[in-house]
Amino acid sequence: TVPWDPAQASIIDLAEANGLLPSFSCRNGTCHTCLLDLLEGEIEYTHDDVFPPDEDGKVLICSSVPKTSVVIDV
Repeated sequence: TVPWDPAQASIIDLAEANGLLPSFSCRNGTCHTCLLDLLEGEIEYTHDDVFPPDEDGKVLICSSVPKTSVVIDV
């Protein structure tokens, strides 16, 4: 469990700042290699050019921030 830090630009930045090493390639939301399961809560995408995942319950952590408390399967 890690509290959200508004100084972080995205969920992936928060994960890395806390010692996690999630997969990613581009950090702009177009490659989907950082796609993870969103188990609880709501997120919002921070880039207009993001192609959100087609599946419910998935999140691109490279270009999203939490809107509520979230649980993500890393």
